[in-house]
Amino acid sequence: MGWHQPREEPLPSSRPFWHLSESEVLDALGTTPDGLTGEQASAALDEQDAGSTAPDEPPAWRLLLRQFVSPIELILVAATVLSGILGDWTDALIILLILALSGVLGFVQERSAGQAMKALLEAVEVTAQVVRDGEPTDVPMDEVVPGDVALLTAGDLVPGDCLVLGSRELSVDESALTGETFPVEKRPGVVPAAAPVAERTNAVFQGTHVASGSAKVVVVHTGAATEIAAVSARLGAATPRTGFEQGMTAFGVLLARVMLVFTVVILLLNVALERSVLDSVLFALALAVGVTPQLLPAIVSISLAQGARAMARERVIVRRLDVIEDFGAMRVLCSDKTGTMTQGRIELGAALSCDGAESRTVADLAALNAGLQRGWKNPIDQAIIRAHPVADDVEALDELPYDFQRKRLSVLTRRADGEVPLLVTKGALANVMEVCTEVWTPAGPVPIASVGDEIQKTFAALSAGGFRVLGVATRPVRGQHVELADEAQMQLVGLLTFADPVKPDAPATVASLVAAGISVRMVTGDNHLVAAHVARAVGLDAARVWTGTHVDGLDDAALAAAVPAAHVFSEMNPLQKERVVRAFRSAGDVVGYLGDGINDAPSLHAADVGISVDSAVPVAKQSAAIVLLDKDLKVLLKGVRQGRQTFANTMKYIFMTTSANFGNVLSMAFAAVALPFLPLLASQILLVNLLTDLPAASIATDRVDAQQVRRPQGWDTRLIGRYMLVFGSLSTVFDLTTFAVLRWHFDAGATEFRSAWFVGSVLTEVGVLFVLRTRQPAVRSRPSRWLVIISIVVAAVAVATPYSAVADSLGMVAVPADVLALVVLITLGYLVATELVKRIFWRERQDAGRG
Repeated sequence: MGWHQPREEPLPSSRPFWHLSESEVLDALGTTPDGLTGEQASAALDEQDAGSTAPDEPPAWRLLLRQFVSPIELILVAATVLSGILGDWTDALIILLILALSGVLGFVQERSAGQAMKALLEAVEVTAQVVRDGEPTDVPMDEVVPGDVALLTAGDLVPGDCLVLGSRELSVDESALTGETFPVEKRPGVVPAAAPVAERTNAVFQGTHVASGSAKVVVVHTGAATEIAAVSARLGAATPRTGFEQGMTAFGVLLARVMLVFTVVILLLNVALERSVLDSVLFALALAVGVTPQLLPAIVSISLAQGARAMARERVIVRRLDVIEDFGAMRVLCSDKTGTMTQGRIELGAALSCDGAESRTVADLAALNAGLQRGWKNPIDQAIIRAHPVADDVEALDELPYDFQRKRLSVLTRRADGEVPLLVTKGALANVMEVCTEVWTPAGPVPIASVGDEIQKTFAALSAGGFRVLGVATRPVRGQHVELADEAQMQLVGLLTFADPVKPDAPATVASLVAAGISVRMVTGDNHLVAAHVARAVGLDAARVWTGTHVDGLDDAALAAAVPAAHVFSEMNPLQKERVVRAFRSAGDVVGYLGDGINDAPSLHAADVGISVDSAVPVAKQSAAIVLLDKDLKVLLKGVRQGRQTFANTMKYIFMTTSANFGNVLSMAFAAVALPFLPLLASQILLVNLLTDLPAASIATDRVDAQQVRRPQGWDTRLIGRYMLVFGSLSTVFDLTTFAVLRWHFDAGATEFRSAWFVGSVLTEVGVLFVLRTRQPAVRSRPSRWLVIISIVVAAVAVATPYSAVADSLGMVAVPADVLALVVLITLGYLVATELVKRIFWRERQDAGRG
């Protein structure tokens, strides 16, 4: 979402809204506590859009301009224009036309990819709940405007910088803005104008999310006027680069070095041979362009967009294209168990008194707690309500929302007959027991110390059987409001057990992930006994189960050294989960994290690939780069394979184009010295480059061999350099053979030589695509239909060009039949030799990997 630039700020920075009263802020915004009307919101949105700047979606003209702004191309354009001024306008116009066609091709492909992605992202849109025309309404996050009154609950993203109008135990995670680890309590009020962000307790800010509680807020600033936008601007809005982007950068450095060496050496050699300085400059620059895979940005965009569309068909939505390759390169997957390894249909197994007997009273109390609380109802709450509907004669007076420190939720209830209100608390058994002093039994209450050991034994036995166990406690409270201090001296009334069976296919899916080179690690908030039970059931090593306490006992370096030995992490809070993810990353692994809860947001940010599901809380979905429409590891595995196919096709283009281009440029360099004329004119070199880029562009949609998606793949710049050297040099050997035959056997002059060599350059580059696109023998790997069709068309155009009406303009003449036959014969020999060298190259690579 781009930052929206407001037209006129009703509350500029000179009037900080956190220092104003509620009425002053509402008056300045022209709104009320009941929010805007639909008409007001629409008008405000139109004004906001008119001032919008959306850096994530560049305008068409900027995308088109980007195709022509590489330094080499700009220098070539300048030199070409200079050539025209000096009188050679025909060549100048041809060169400019070829460059324009190449740029337009890249523009069309990137534009198409961008539009396809925009359509996909609409499937996983994040919304905010605002009050419009007096009614709560869900609207897309980027349609929230100043003056909107928003309703926030646990897990919600804050839609703008807002003033708190009312709250119930509201805690907001501001770590994205302030770096503070723990949530901050928020409440209505007025704070000093000079208060830093962390002390503005009456305000919530865009980029943060609700950790617990609920609130009613009025939106004051959106987009560019928000605190998070100001921070991003100060920091240059830098985002961490993915592994793929880092690989592209390293590849760019490699190409820059090669281009620099070739350009300087060839230019100096031609000048030393007393050839035209301008022609020599044009020739050297054209070679520099020739060695560059000009369509690489377009190929990457096409591959990523094609991959995103294919992944969408597998019910995997990509929110950030640049993580697709990292998704395929993922070597460690940290995943919650609920809904991924288990069926995700949590059911209430039993409501038990503390002596293990079935208890209707415990079930009714649990239903009051789950059904009357006003926050987000998690799957456990939903399971309770399905099994035991809430009594109609009970109302909720107040509540203490759940948080990850207390691990409890309390609701103050009162029956219609007006009896003393009852505080009902539900949560992790250990955390409930710590606020209890006695236990209810049929014979009456007894001190918790006298039966605590028996309760723990019951808990351990149930947990070891795979049941999640919660405690329920009560306490009468006089009055209609409660504070955290009221969670004390309570009576433990019973236990709740929940079953979430392991998916029948989970063991096979986990085994498939492991076979695909992905190490699966369970990271869960559940207790260690339940975690171990599920881990064993799905085939994970549960011999060593870590808890949050273990993680807290190690510093970052010790944790990074220790995590490879553990496959199950239990009883984890959000900070501990994030530390585990960072520990795996520090070992150099590409790490994915799959989660859908409020407590997963930090880990989703920390992972190389954050993965969530469409049913996740908003903050988790917004934090994720990949969204699964089905919470299923099988869906994730399909997405990983598609990511590997996308990466494989991108690397195909890089391997094939750089090696072919390098070979041709190396050949040109030798020919420039050995021949009394330039082997190809600048316009001819660029035309070769344009024609051979056309079939290469269809590589993005090519089929991929099964062996290329079996294991994670990553960038290897040294391998690219070696590949370019080996296959480029092989190409040069056959090129020099062609040169020798043309020059000394057929005694070809400059124009005849260039015409034949033009045809040979295109045929060899197009033909070698079919050999190098696969590591298998070429005849065993079927290319895509479009690659075949486009290649045939390009080869035909190349052969026909010297005989066409434009031949004279391009500096060509018709190639004699015997010369053409020899060029085709040498091309076939080159393809056979390349196939043999390819088998040796990859066999040695495979043997080195085994070693």
